[in-house]
Amino acid sequence: MTLLPVGGNNDIELLEEAILNAAHYTSQSNPLASPQRETVGAKTFEKYEYQYHWALCRILGAHELSNDYVVFIELHEDVVLATSSDVTLAEFEFNQVKNVSESPWNSKKLTLRPKGSAKKEKNSILGKMLLGVRNKPFIDKLNAINLVATCGFNLPPKTEGLKLSIISIGEIHDECINDIQSAIDKEIGLYPLPKTLRFIVPDLPSTGFQDAAIGRISKLVELSAPGAKCSAQSIYRVLIDDLHRKGSVAFDYTQWSNLVKNKGMTYKDVEQVISAYTENKGIDSFSSDFNSITEEMGLKFNKKVGLRRAFERYHNAVRLERSLIAIDHQQAVKMAVENNFSVFHEHGAVSLIETALEALPENMKKNFIDLESAQAAIIYELISKCHEK
Repeated sequence: MTLLPVGGNNDIELLEEAILNAAHYTSQSNPLASPQRETVGAKTFEKYEYQYHWALCRILGAHELSNDYVVFIELHEDVVLATSSDVTLAEFEFNQVKNVSESPWNSKKLTLRPKGSAKKEKNSILGKMLLGVRNKPFIDKLNAINLVATCGFNLPPKTEGLKLSIISIGEIHDECINDIQSAIDKEIGLYPLPKTLRFIVPDLPSTGFQDAAIGRISKLVELSAPGAKCSAQSIYRVLIDDLHRKGSVAFDYTQWSNLVKNKGMTYKDVEQVISAYTENKGIDSFSSDFNSITEEMGLKFNKKVGLRRAFERYHNAVRLERSLIAIDHQQAVKMAVENNFSVFHEHGAVSLIETALEALPENMKKNFIDLESAQAAIIYELISKCHEK
């Protein structure tokens, strides 16, 4: 017989509670299912990731409308769009991106100065943005200064009843503008609100934004290449990984070309990734051409089998490898074929393979494990080009 502890009703109640808890516990229960002490880290990560995914969607929008742009993340602002990769033509769009679940921001929230250490006031959301562009050498090249917030904005419009997702300064009621202007002048000194200032309610959802970004990639590919097969997930992973890598670069660059290379994502970068994971025809459609080329090369069966395996490995690599480095390697092979394509017209596939192999940079040749792998890559890109014609 089990003896109950002596100590009164409290002890009995505690024992009954322990027995009840044990009865509910099974081998499938989560032993860590207790309220967490802190969830700030997870929430901060989600806000951080939202900025990167908003940047990716901004890139996809720019890609649909233009054939030249550069997008920088964590440069002066959360997301900066340049309208051209040519520094002499580039104009800029600055975006501060906030994923917040609050009431829509009004003029007071925009200009609220929170208390910092030693009760010293920090800059407001809007004040910080304006200080970031005030008296800067690029101020005349700014097309837009955008504050993007998932919570939306409660800023009365000049025209009653309007509900806008993009609110420019000229569309806000004069009284509200005067309140904002007075607060900004008090915070940072006399500084007229720029006409390029806008407040944007994003169409990217505050949760599930990863899936939304992948969906937009599929839509973009369908618009540019209707009916083509693509791996939207792979395109997404390469692009978001590259944004993370470039966003973490904290160095400054005095040369525009170095800034674009190290911090920017360009139309060419995105096009290369989309092209690498999109195809109108699968590898089976290449089989006939591959057989014709190996016959022209005069290969015996054993050599032909080895070359076909290398051919299939290359196909899988360019479709499944999730890195811009791998895509750069493929571009080098493409260029070697493209630049010497006249040799194919004049002398045939064998001569083109030999010439393209010689044209490959030495550092690229080292990426191939053997001669067959290099030949297979050139044959693959040759057939791909022939299918384009």
